[in-house]
Formats: sequence, C-alpha cells, structure tokens
Amino acid sequence: MNLPQVVHDYVALKQSMGSRFRTEAAILKAFCKAVGDVAITDVEPQQVARYLAGSGPVTRYWHRKYEALTGFYRFALGRGYVALSPLPKTVPQRPEPFRPYIFPEEELRRLFKAAGELEAPRMALQGATLRPLLLLLYGTGLRISEALALTLADVDLGAQVLTIRESKFYKTRLVPIGPRLAAVLRTYAHDRHRQGHANDPANPFFVTRTDTAVTRGMVESAFVRLRNSADIAREDGARYQPRLHDLRHHADNRIMPSRAAGDRPAALWRCLRSA
Repeated sequence: MNLPQVVHDYVALKQSMGSRFRTEAAILKAFCKAVGDVAITDVEPQQVARYLAGSGPVTRYWHRKYEALTGFYRFALGRGYVALSPLPKTVPQRPEPFRPYIFPEEELRRLFKAAGELEAPRMALQGATLRPLLLLLYGTGLRISEALALTLADVDLGAQVLTIRESKFYKTRLVPIGPRLAAVLRTYAHDRHRQGHANDPANPFFVTRTDTAVTRGMVESAFVRLRNSADIAREDGARYQPRLHDLRHHADNRIMPSRAAGDRPAALWRCLRSA
C-alpha cells in the first residue's frame, strides 16, 4: 500500500475511536508531503531522519513528531504493511521544558495599555478587540483557542458566565467571570454592536474590523508587537521570550494563591485603572 493511504486509514481509525487526533494528523500529512507518494515499504530511514530533523535545532516538536510516527508505524507493523520501522533507534534528549513567565504588575500595566492603543489601519485586529481578549485570558485562564471559539451565544454577561464548548477534553464547561471583567466585555460587546458587526448568536464574539473571526495567528503576531512595544523581555536565561500562553499562569496563581503571586485580582484591576 502507498504511504498516504495507510496514513488515511490510521487517522480514520483513531478518529472513529473518539480521538480528535488533529495534531497527529497534521504531522502525518506533513510527513507524507516530505516523503512523497510512495509505497510505505519504500520509506527509507534517512527520509524519516530528515523529516524529524527539520531545519533548526532539536525542539520539543521533534519529539512530538517522533511520537506520532511511532504510533503510526506500530499500526503499520501490526497490520503487516511493513516488516521493520524506519524510525531512528536513538532519540535526542528533550530540550529544557518551557518555564512559564510570570509578568510583574508593572509589565502587565504596560502590556494592557499598549494593547488598548494598538491602532494600525492595515491591521485587521484592533486594540479595541485585543485588549479585552488579553484581559479575558489573564482573568480566566482560558486557552486562546477557547477564547477565540466563543460565540455571542456563549457569552452571558447578565449571568456573568461563559460557555466553553468541547474544549481540550471534549467537554463543555461553564466559566464564571467577575463583575469587573464582565464590565470590560460588556463595553466591548456594546462597541461591537455599534460598529455594525453581525449579531447572530452563532457569530464569533471577538471579530476583526472587517467582521471576520480573529485567528490565533493574528493574536500571537500582535502579542509580539505589544511585548516589544512595552519593553518586556526575559532576563532569567530561559530560551523563550514571554508568550501569550504565559497569561494563563496568572489565573493559576489566582486560583491557588502563593506568597509570590500576591493579590492577583487586585493587581489586575490596578492595571485596568491605569492602562
């Protein structure tokens, strides 16, 4: 059998068993593209090694690809499509894991202020949308994908509850929000309506200036600009600069307070008053 067909069958099997399998499917699709439309028995170890290596240093994604291919070749071996796995026998050491960045209060103040002032005529994502979105991530600990998936029907500002549908573990959950965050979102919703954006309950809550859904790529790109504009950078020797995802860790600190975390809710609203 050819490689793409076996990949198709493997992904279909996994998804029929209830797994989303999106990341693995994307990895295997990229693998097929890198190797070509060949028989699965013709895949050479050197081709697998080149795909795993990519074009840069070893990252955690190397291991993510290796794990996806390991599962795939276990499937292929079990069905007799191949006699041996072409995966490398030795695996490089995993890189140092991400160290979350906890933003000092002053940096949060600058970040939210810069978000509110973001205005660029050619940018679809404007500050009036970005600032409440970042405050939502900071205040609730939602994943960016969950926040961007919110529809108008999912945001009940009267009851101060968000409905998060089919999140990471395929379950819908309710997330309460406080009155001050609700007020921020209410102001955004009012401005959204005033600007004539679509108001069907199924429409996305966060939209661009052209009334399209905000994408993760837009937010992450804007976050890098904000981080640089606000002069925020790590000085602890970690490999990665502060990320959008790091805002979630502040929510963790508020749920389980520590001496270092301090009064996070109070810190948030001090930032709001001055941003």
